[in-house]
Amino acid sequence: MADRNQPLGGLTERRLQSRDTLRRGARIALPVFFSTLLTYGMNLINYIYLAAFQDYRSIAAYGIVAAYTTLAAGIFMPLAAATGSVLERETNSADPYRKQDIINTTMLLAVLVGVLSTIFAVLIAPGYIWQVLTPAEIKEMTTTFLRLFSVNFIPIIYFGVTTTILIQQGNPVAPILAEISALALHAGFGYIFVGMFDMGIYGCAASAILSQTVAALVNTHLILQLRRATPARSPVRINKEIVREVYQEQKPALFVALLGGVFMIFLQYYIDDLGLETIAGFTLFFLFQDFLFLPFRAMSSSVRRLSAEHIHDEDTLGLIRTFNPQIIVAILYALALIPVTKLIGPPLFMMFSHLNADVTVVAMKLVDLVSSYYFFYAISTLLSASLEGLGRQRAAMRFNIGFNYVVRFLVLVLAAEVIQGGESIAFCYPASWAISAGALAIYYYINYSKGNSIKYSI
Repeated sequence: MADRNQPLGGLTERRLQSRDTLRRGARIALPVFFSTLLTYGMNLINYIYLAAFQDYRSIAAYGIVAAYTTLAAGIFMPLAAATGSVLERETNSADPYRKQDIINTTMLLAVLVGVLSTIFAVLIAPGYIWQVLTPAEIKEMTTTFLRLFSVNFIPIIYFGVTTTILIQQGNPVAPILAEISALALHAGFGYIFVGMFDMGIYGCAASAILSQTVAALVNTHLILQLRRATPARSPVRINKEIVREVYQEQKPALFVALLGGVFMIFLQYYIDDLGLETIAGFTLFFLFQDFLFLPFRAMSSSVRRLSAEHIHDEDTLGLIRTFNPQIIVAILYALALIPVTKLIGPPLFMMFSHLNADVTVVAMKLVDLVSSYYFFYAISTLLSASLEGLGRQRAAMRFNIGFNYVVRFLVLVLAAEVIQGGESIAFCYPASWAISAGALAIYYYINYSKGNSIKYSI
């Protein structure tokens, strides 16, 4: 019921503003959603073939390797974002040679970092597999798979950097088409290697390497076409000055991403001690949860962009009216996930676990525990994104480190050592989300409450 003291015209104006905000947010979020969905699709195809032609042992091995690749991605994926930031500063530059030098340097740097990451993974694989207490029956398979899959680091980082370059050059559609082509190739090669030639989990790695390499080559061809149309010709080299600039740009994100990777390895250590069925159950749970979180990550992009429009506002009323409709939609989506996950979880987990009831039970227990707290994740993610858009990256990073890593790690160790069991380990996620959401909400609305300018800072 409308407030009797609120003029009808004022309510109508607020509704129109909210509708306009949601429409603008959707135009920003949808491309991000489909882009991340394509990336997610590479993993999904692997799980489909492992479930169809292998068993839960292969799924468990894939999950153990995925924990390491999270750490590896924390090392090299921020390079793509840093490349975009450095190129964006050169948008209005009158020096085309400088822009070309940035492109050359980041492309070569991507290859170099990818090769070094692969070499390191090949060398460290036995130690990592031993350190996380991998069960003996899948230890050899997991070690070989990690070494083979690590070759994929090279095309993955190269594709990420070249995609960013093409987007900054005004060609956002081509990389998406290249990734769609890679997905189609991965689906075809995966069926041939895993289904027809019975290469098992190694077939997934070989298929991923081939398909991602094709996508990287397509991006390279597009960049070379753009280069031919540009009169500037800078030498193909690694410019140390640009490397330092890129490093300074990605340093905060690199630190946070590394913390996330280290946490995943600690988490895997505790999971692996609970047996193969639990390892496979956690692997499928994270796959399921990553899919459910894609809209949150897309919405955070729109929140970040729209919040940046109010960075210089002295009166924060416009910011609050822009932020509130988006956070409400995110919370409603999170609440809707509670019954949806309970409904679709069991049949999906049975399908993806090769009809293994024990794995399905483990995965559903985790979903039942965690899904009720997804709205905390929505709140903390969007509040953090808004702070970043407002130029408060340092504050957002401190909240992220303090609550999503330090607190989460402490809860993980306490639960694993005292309570024990898979569900107690998973409880570290809702605990950190709830504390982070509460702290961020207090900070955000104190500093950006309706009609007030910023009061406090961290």
